[in-house]
Amino acid sequence: MNKLLLSGLILLFLSCNKNKGVEKSIETGDFSVVMQKKIALGGKTNYTFRTLDSIPKELKAVPELDTVKLQYLIFRSSLEPDSIVPNKIYAYSGYDQGKFVISYDLNFNKDLTDDKKYYFDRPYGKWTRKDNYGKNIPYDTIQYLEYKEGNVIKDSLIYRVVPNDSTAVNPNDASYVEQVLKMDTYNHWWYGEFILNNEKYKTSIQPSSFLKTSITYSKLNEDFPQREDYDFVDTELKDTIEIENSYYRIDSISNDFSELFLKDLEIKKRSHGVSSGEKIKDFKFNDIRFRSLSFSQLLVDKDYLLIDFWGTWCAPCLKLNPSVLKINNEHASQLSILSFAYDDKRNKVFEHVKEYQMDWNHVFLQRDLKDGTKTYPKILKELKIEAFPTFILLDKNRNILVRGTGEVSLNKIKEILLEKDKT
Repeated sequence: MNKLLLSGLILLFLSCNKNKGVEKSIETGDFSVVMQKKIALGGKTNYTFRTLDSIPKELKAVPELDTVKLQYLIFRSSLEPDSIVPNKIYAYSGYDQGKFVISYDLNFNKDLTDDKKYYFDRPYGKWTRKDNYGKNIPYDTIQYLEYKEGNVIKDSLIYRVVPNDSTAVNPNDASYVEQVLKMDTYNHWWYGEFILNNEKYKTSIQPSSFLKTSITYSKLNEDFPQREDYDFVDTELKDTIEIENSYYRIDSISNDFSELFLKDLEIKKRSHGVSSGEKIKDFKFNDIRFRSLSFSQLLVDKDYLLIDFWGTWCAPCLKLNPSVLKINNEHASQLSILSFAYDDKRNKVFEHVKEYQMDWNHVFLQRDLKDGTKTYPKILKELKIEAFPTFILLDKNRNILVRGTGEVSLNKIKEILLEKDKT
């Protein structure tokens, strides 16, 4: 079975790399991306079995064991709940001549006496959480059908059933804790590649019946965005995304996730935030405490937003930090401050902010990767930030009133704020 599963994974990997979506570069207009199922190795979900107090009528045979505990698990589809056929697996655990044994109805024939049994040297009442009793149980594949919008879709699930390894399930019932089973499953996701204006991109879909379906994309040679990234935004069906200075809507996904359709909104991106008088788009980002924010949110009850690009490695930045702190103390009623720290380590920035009581909003931008290479985050590219510190003062409508570097620009900002105080 292990050889068969390994062969299946190799074939799946090879098929994913024969993506027809990368054969032709798309110049403009609507387009679709061919998607292939992948398995997120390392990304797993655990499901706990439920116990039965009596034998269901549909079960043909149950083995006679000491302290046998009959259990079942309902599968949940990634498309729609309760749409899988077969959708239930029966299992049991117990003690057979002093050894702990588990078995489950792999062939779905409702007969628990003809399935493979797994034995463990696990004395009753003397096991601990650190003991990994299921490490030698191989993963298997269930083939099943599921339904969506009247269509029948063939799918599969890679899983294994293993003994429970957590005392938190029911600490007051030793029998339940020791004998309950759980199912480990590998998470499925879909992957595709495409070329837009001769630039290679990749995209992925992670479906969920309980949470919204997540769709991510990036350039082929870059990592997919992560939730801890400052500019991470949850993207789902019907959202608008920006690719190659154009805007597309994630229009639809085929029932079996084999194709992703994007609609060209025929809107070209304009330059934002380059000089005074221009209007900055409403950037969204995660702050240093992983809270989601945007420029417009920081301007809800304020007249101005001061944006400060700095770093703990930047001597001029550190020199002017007390001036920014003074501005915050004197104009907090009319002004929000947002600092983007382009730095090496998040903790370093966090400790500096805490030590010097920089009590305003902060965002961390990764400067160096683990391999030592420099990175230049998207917001720095879009706003053409080339020197540190750079200060940008926005009005209520996100229009740039002042943009510049160093003390001269900061003095201009002070003048505007003082003039506002007089009115």
